[in-house]
Formats: sequence, C-alpha cells, structure tokens
Amino acid sequence: MTTAPTAPTAPATDSVSPGDLAPLRAADRATLADVRRLARLADGIAGGTVPLGERRAWALGDWVERVSEEIRHRHEAEEALLWPVLERHAGRTLDLSGLRDDHVALRGLLGEVRRGTRGAVDAVQLRPIAVASAEDFARLRRLARLLGELADLLDEHRRDAERELDEVLARVPREDWRRATRLLHAGAPDPAFTAARARAAAGPDEVAAVEGALGGRGLTGALARRGLRRRERSVFGS
Repeated sequence: MTTAPTAPTAPATDSVSPGDLAPLRAADRATLADVRRLARLADGIAGGTVPLGERRAWALGDWVERVSEEIRHRHEAEEALLWPVLERHAGRTLDLSGLRDDHVALRGLLGEVRRGTRGAVDAVQLRPIAVASAEDFARLRRLARLLGELADLLDEHRRDAERELDEVLARVPREDWRRATRLLHAGAPDPAFTAARARAAAGPDEVAAVEGALGGRGLTGALARRGLRRRERSVFGS
C-alpha cells in the first residue's frame, strides 16, 4: 500500500516571530564578521603590514578555536534540535539535503582552518615573524585564503537557510521553537563569548530578544562586553 505524502500543517496561530529568530541571526552575523576580519588579519600578516608577536599569535589561535567550536556546535545543534522541529511541522515538503551538504563542506573547511591556524601559531613560537621563512608566509597566505572561503560559504549557507526555511517557520508553534533554541543556547561551548558577540551584532530592535535568550548570568552585560573588547584588542589591535 502506498502512503500518501504528509501534508504540511497550516500556519500556526502563535508561530515563530522575528524576535524569536533574532538571537540566532545576531550570532550568525557576529560569526561571519569574525571570520571575515580574521581573513583580513591573516592577509595583513602574510603581506607584512600587520606585526605578529607571540602574544598576538596565541590570541589569534585562541579566537579561531572559539569561533570554530561555535560554528561546529551551531550546525550540530541545528541538525539535532532545530531541523526535527521544522520537519515535524512541514511534513515531507521540506528538503534539507542542500543544507546538510553545506554542513559537510563546512566541517571539512573548518578542519583545514584549525590545522592551518595551529601551524601558523606554532611557527611563530619557533621563529619570530621578523625572521620568518618563505614557508611561514606561504602558510599565512593559505590561512587567509581558507578563512575567506569559510566566510563565503557561511554567508551562502545563511542566505540559503533563510530563503528555504522562512515559509516553514510560519508553521512552527512558537513554544516548540523556543524550547529547541533554549536547548541550543544552553549547549553553547563558550556562552559568554557567544552572548557578548551576539549582543554587539544585534540591531536596535533585536537587543531585548538577544539579551533575553543569551543574557543569563550577565553574559551580555557591560562587564562581559568589556572583557570581550580586551580580548579583541589582543587579536585585532585597537
């Protein structure tokens, strides 16, 4: 007997609102901005216009690891927590195969970025940038290219997800979505890092939603933001 395709449910009367999406979208913007400026930083170091001492090298490596872990967690949580909610309310009309393929490609690229960063940082521990070898500069140029590719793929994935999922989100009851996103935020590998950066990237109409979702224990407060700025200066300068 052939089973008829599951029909999508009707739009929920209390469906997901822009405010419910604001914390994830602000975090997305913060991550993308970070990867782009990391690419510019690596390019500047490779071009000899940005100095790289041991302290900055360590801070750079730490920042790349934190951003990479954030991306990894986000994509794993999408697949485990968010997408099942969407599938439950969209029926068989939702095709996530393209977004899953993006995740596979991004995982591979993240691995290359992390290995490339560790290689660049380790080299600086051995040889100051002032006496760096041609191989050291080639390694930095490759890192800049990988970071640029990562930023482009993240941006493409974000736009694809928004285009493909917006209609489905109108069918998802708000409480189902909020329950799933609470679990996602609770599992963040570095909640303070994620929260302060999302707060900085939030638009005026998003701040309250971002603080409500991510601001527990003062994670988006002024003290957290000052701590974030100190760490930013160690990586990116003033």
